[in-house]
Amino acid sequence: MTLSPGPESALRGRRIALAGFGAENRAVARWLHAHGLPFSVCDRQEPKDQEAMQEEFRAALEGWHLGPDHLEALARFDVVFRTPGISALHPALCRAREHGAEITSQTRLFLDLCPAPILGITGTKGKGTTTSLVAEALRDGPYRRVLVGGNIGLPPLAFLEELTAEDLVILELSSFQLMDWTRSPHLALVLSVTQDHLDYHATVEEYHRAKESLCRYQGAGDLLMVNADCPRSRAFARGSAAQVHSFSARGEVARGAWVADGVIWLRLEEDDPPRPVCPVTDLSLRGRHNQANAAAAALAAAIAGASVPRIAAGLARFQGLEHRLERVGEYRGVTYYNDSLATTPDSAIAALESFDEPLVWIAGGSAKGADFSALGTVAAGRAIRAAILIGQEAPRLQAALTGAGGVRGEIVTNCTSMAEAVAEARSRARPGEVVLLSPACASFGMFASYRERGNEFKRLVREDD
Repeated sequence: MTLSPGPESALRGRRIALAGFGAENRAVARWLHAHGLPFSVCDRQEPKDQEAMQEEFRAALEGWHLGPDHLEALARFDVVFRTPGISALHPALCRAREHGAEITSQTRLFLDLCPAPILGITGTKGKGTTTSLVAEALRDGPYRRVLVGGNIGLPPLAFLEELTAEDLVILELSSFQLMDWTRSPHLALVLSVTQDHLDYHATVEEYHRAKESLCRYQGAGDLLMVNADCPRSRAFARGSAAQVHSFSARGEVARGAWVADGVIWLRLEEDDPPRPVCPVTDLSLRGRHNQANAAAAALAAAIAGASVPRIAAGLARFQGLEHRLERVGEYRGVTYYNDSLATTPDSAIAALESFDEPLVWIAGGSAKGADFSALGTVAAGRAIRAAILIGQEAPRLQAALTGAGGVRGEIVTNCTSMAEAVAEARSRARPGEVVLLSPACASFGMFASYRERGNEFKRLVREDD
């Protein structure tokens, strides 16, 4: 079954299930209800607002399948909308496919329905920052409006009815959202792709295949932007039918944007002279990785039609996102940074390399199947006065740091909470130094999310001052 054209017509008369009932599938539920298409909900937990949902969707909501075996009902349905939290390779979804079910998602439905051009952005880290930078650079035109959705902001179905062909939609997309795509947007931007979520994906290769879905189906009339500094991102461009541009934080590229001599440069065609966009000192963001993000955003905004002055103004205006190398404040001469979204070794490496000041580093959390050896090597070469390791992964982090020769200061492993870790960091940090929360791990076990972890860190820092 194909959902395009006329997705509502293709769905009419089909038995539809929503596998998971989080934000994305609630957006699907509202779209289905608006088009008179009945559906059932399959979710592990009974929603706290189940009665309100039943009332909102009235006759369209045909039934609930709740509890530990909620996915076993999927084989009865013709179409299943998968929440990103459930892998497309889940055995229950595989069985549903074997019974002839179409497995789709909110983002796939949006691609079929959206009347506006779409810029899709993915990568292992930097997606949210780059997405926000592009949106800021395009704030004053040339589009009627720029709307942001996907893994950041709203599920795009929530603003579908507002869109026209004069708008632009920017989607930040995770591997969870991309892994079952069968088409790609007109504009695709691929940041650095390393490894992540090996607690979700079966292999690194499967994770990479999911990321590549963003651009795999592009044609000759489409545009692909890739990170020239990343081998995997470059590999996505090889053999692509799309028109390829690139960006780099390390030096000049033939077509695209790059950082050289402290300036972001832009050239959309090989025969064009390079144009300076802005000095990197205009950016509020720290670190070479954020210079790469800014170069990527400059390229995407230019391809989308923004002028160089508007791009420069947008990059300079952007102050960063919460939990991404977020400056919490300076207390008694010590500066505190919240980088709770650094849930991979690569993102923690980028954070460590963003500082020349001596660091007291808080790291650790729950497992994602990551390899910490490269992080240990980088940490050994930085001015780390103390590494305070917490959570389930503290022993593996300690082994990686020790195996690489340790850190210049002490490795601390006796803290059992964020409160103890912050107190320990405060007691060790000296004026002119930095306390950095950059965990390199997921938050679960100690916190419900990276947001909760970052907010707790900030609360403790400010409360104890």
